Amino acid sequence: MKKILVLAFVLVLALSGCSEKKKAGESVTEEVDSYAEDMKDTLGDQFSAPSEAVTKAVSGTWIVADSEDTYELKTDGTGRKNDEALTFECGFDDEKNITLKIKMDGSDTEELYAISTDETGYGIRLTALDGGGNLYLLPADIEFLDVNDERAKGIIGKWSDGNGNIYQLNDDMSMEIRGDEGSTEGSFSVVEDKSGTLLMRIVVSGGSLEYEYTLNEDGTQMDLVSPGTDTVHQWTKE
Repeated sequence: MKKILVLAFVLVLALSGCSEKKKAGESVTEEVDSYAEDMKDTLGDQFSAPSEAVTKAVSGTWIVADSEDTYELKTDGTGRKNDEALTFECGFDDEKNITLKIKMDGSDTEELYAISTDETGYGIRLTALDGGGNLYLLPADIEFLDVNDERAKGIIGKWSDGNGNIYQLNDDMSMEIRGDEGSTEGSFSVVEDKSGTLLMRIVVSGGSLEYEYTLNEDGTQMDLVSPGTDTVHQWTKE
């Protein structure tokens, strides 16, 4: 997702919290992409059409919660459900849904879903817009850690970052961020990826942030690094 332009990312975040009652609407994908295309001269190489940005965001291998089904979605719009080939398209409709349309090879039937993120920031909820069943997709290449897990339990508590900000992480995976301008409530999740890296994702209204994190031996200091950067944020336990 490195080349997803800011505009596309804002569109994804702005639409992902749409009305609870979802229904299928007319596609406005071409209009949204065309609007963004008009800004291409300003955005330059960082430009990526919003529908393309969503496609990149959902690409990967996913397991369906409470099921044995697996979806593999590729950036070229092809993929597989278990051993069956499929094609898919991402876009937007006039009901302010971010949409995912899936068509299995050899079938004339299309499955249409509204996409939204879950409280962990890692999962994707697919709400059926065509009368079918809803799906909850979780990344296949990460392991969610319980706060009692030895790899994660040390992060629960109150932390400060030295800039006057306080981070309260609770064992129900809720959190509160307090600073000079007030407080913000959100949630967090802790995972280990296939390389053994521990990651924490903080989710608040409007978006999420992911960090690689390490705790010192006595659990009093946590170093957080955004993947792909060298900037270290240090939190101290209160």
